[in-house]
Parts: sequence; structure tokens; C-alpha cells
Amino acid sequence: MKPGWTRTLLGEAFKDSLVVECVGVVDEANAFVGVAKVFAKKEEVRKTLKEVQKRLFRVCEEFAMGRKVTEKELEWINSEIEKLESEVPKMKSFVILEKDPATAFLSAARAVVRRAERRAFTLYRNGFVSETSVEWLNRLSYLLYLLTLKEGEEFEEVHF
Repeated sequence: MKPGWTRTLLGEAFKDSLVVECVGVVDEANAFVGVAKVFAKKEEVRKTLKEVQKRLFRVCEEFAMGRKVTEKELEWINSEIEKLESEVPKMKSFVILEKDPATAFLSAARAVVRRAERRAFTLYRNGFVSETSVEWLNRLSYLLYLLTLKEGEEFEEVHF
């Protein structure tokens, strides 16, 4: 293969194409989720992160193959969010989330997912992916925030 090209499930593509960029950013997010999973102390958090990793592969399938993220995927993530919202305290100010390796990697994963969402939105605006995939990434960044709160439990508030 020539330099600057890569092979996808749909064929060859430029390495700097938006689709390849989007798949790459989701792959980065998945790597951070995996590291957070390894460091997580709470079994429930590890279990949810493992499921997130599987579902991130499905998001990549939409970007790389056109297989759409389904409403069922949104239902799953929304039910996880609903459950966690009832378990973790609501923050009343900015907090420093990173207090150990697990919470630091969860925070990094959330930031990378937010970048993936921005890239995916560009694909959506140009008609290449579904709104559902963009919404799923948006919800994932919030889920990762809630998982960080669950894993860390107590955080330092930031006062200005």
C-alpha cells in the first residue's frame, strides 16, 4: 500500500480522510476506556467499561462500514446514565476529577470521546453517519463523567 493510504472494511482510503480520523479517535477513546477498566477498583465500573468498549466497536462499524448505531444502543446508554445519576452525588461546582489512575484515565477517555463526537458531527453534517451515532458519543462522554464520580466518590471542589 502506498504511503498515506490505509485499508478499511469498505476499501482503501486516505489516512487523513475524515472517516479514518473519526475511527482513529474512537479507537483512542476505546484504548483509554480499556486502561481505565484495568485500574478501576469497583467491579460495577469495570463491567460497564467492558460493555462500553464492545459498543464503541459498533460505533466504528458505522463510520467504517455504514452499519448504523441503533436506538437500542441509545436505550442501553441512557439506562446506564439513569442508574448512575441516582447513585452519585450531583456536583455543585467544578471538581478536580483525577485522583488516581482509574479516574485520570476515565477523565482522559471522556475528553477523547468529546473530540470523537466533534469529528462525528462533521460526518453527520455531510450525510455520512446517523444522528444516533453522534448522540451516542455525546451520551458516552456523560456516562464516563458519571463513572468517574462513582469510581472516585470524593473530589476536590475548585473555588474561584
